[in-house]
Amino acid sequence: MQAHTPRRTGSATGAASESTALMEVRLAGRGGQGVVTAGELLGEAVLKSGRHAQSLPTFGPERRGALAQCTLRVADAPIELKCSSASPSALVCLDPTIWRHAPVTLGLQDRAQLIFNTSAEPADVEADLRSGEFASKLAIEHVEVHTLDATGIALEALGRPISNTAMLGAVAAVTGVVDLAAIEEVLRGRFGPAGDANVAAARAGYEAVGGGAS
Repeated sequence: MQAHTPRRTGSATGAASESTALMEVRLAGRGGQGVVTAGELLGEAVLKSGRHAQSLPTFGPERRGALAQCTLRVADAPIELKCSSASPSALVCLDPTIWRHAPVTLGLQDRAQLIFNTSAEPADVEADLRSGEFASKLAIEHVEVHTLDATGIALEALGRPISNTAMLGAVAAVTGVVDLAAIEEVLRGRFGPAGDANVAAARAGYEAVGGGAS
């Protein structure tokens, strides 16, 4: 796989990388991009790591290309909360443009970590979010934005533009909510013969945002 230079703005260390009583990760994209599958896989990896997880998918109109979201709750103890409202400390955008058309940043905690599938620079994405010109806006003062070309990684590793497994690798690197090894185990179990290709995508996503850098 091609080497990638990590790209990010800000520093939100301590927001989502530490083990907390309850952490929420919001995944957002379009129908057909594997958003809900990504939430399920991430939840399975969390469970394999010995923690508790709860996945809450939400949808817009039931059609391909419409907004799809999944909130994953992670905790060290059983999760009793059942409501759908969320206050995420991490946002993962699988689609390069969905944030321009849907308010996927609502309710983000201060010092949230944002991971975008885009070839744009993190500073440019943050500037757009703060401009007020798009549906997604940043109302919080401190934020850490990471970007990677997850679609390009998927095309190289899988031969098709399904970015979810590459983005899972990035989630492991940025948030520390789960180890990459747990994600790799889940991917091999879910995808069978295609497991190795998906693991390669996850590893490339992990490295693209600085995972494993010394």
